[in-house]
Amino acid sequence: MDLRRFVTLKTVVEEGSFLLASQKLCCTQSTVTFHIQQLEQELSLQLFEKIGRRMRLTESGKKLMPHVYELTRVIDTIRQAARQGSEPEGELRVASGETLLAYKMPRVLQRFKERAPRVKLSLQSLNCYTIRDALLDDRVDLGVFYRVGNDEALHMQAISEPSLVLVASPARQEIDFRHTDRHIPVSFVINEPQCVFRQIFEEQLRKRRITLENTIELWSIESIKQCVAANLGVSFLPRFTVEKELLSGELVELPFSEPLLTINAICAHHAGKVISPAMKIFMECLQENAESGQ
Repeated sequence: MDLRRFVTLKTVVEEGSFLLASQKLCCTQSTVTFHIQQLEQELSLQLFEKIGRRMRLTESGKKLMPHVYELTRVIDTIRQAARQGSEPEGELRVASGETLLAYKMPRVLQRFKERAPRVKLSLQSLNCYTIRDALLDDRVDLGVFYRVGNDEALHMQAISEPSLVLVASPARQEIDFRHTDRHIPVSFVINEPQCVFRQIFEEQLRKRRITLENTIELWSIESIKQCVAANLGVSFLPRFTVEKELLSGELVELPFSEPLLTINAICAHHAGKVISPAMKIFMECLQENAESGQ
């Protein structure tokens, strides 16, 4: 069997179309189609089916993909062994949670580009559950996010344990979230439902039997902070995202939990994935940044 055909299959699945796969592989779309057709003939099964204008993996194709990922990891191992001692190059795919990307990653990215200038860095901002799934499916090499559950298939490196704070505008500093069995006529301004610190806050409200007026969902942390500062509601965020506003008095911290609730920030990769020189350098930059307290 031609190993290039398995690489083509993996790229089609990752990119979502034959056209995008051809662009990623720097070949024609007809070449991608030929590789898939030849692979289907060799394996005696149909890998894709056309639904509307989209090509989707068949059930047989889905069952094959874990083996394809394992095969491509072996290929990567051979390539990395051949490149030992040389300057890192190639592509590094990193996915990060939005707050970590905005507030903690810029210095890390700067350090990485200084140490590995020849590496093409692909960076995505995703929610933590999507990052975990992308790591398990080998769609990204490294994930920098908040820990969500335990996955034996992932190797996790702790980065930090930021505390979470409930914030409001100074006009709402008298609101009390510590007493149970009550309705508080205020909006909760936060990210989408899969946001980890949103889930922690809402779980605490359920335990305390507290209800709020409604929830305002926004994607950007900066937008959330501006809305809270404008007295549109309260929010529950990692302290490092609101330190500036707390110091300036634009926002105030409301008593909520003693001791403070925390979340675990981690860097993770698939346990079966070979750590490339680029991955190693990126993880070192992360660790150095964490140790410096930035």
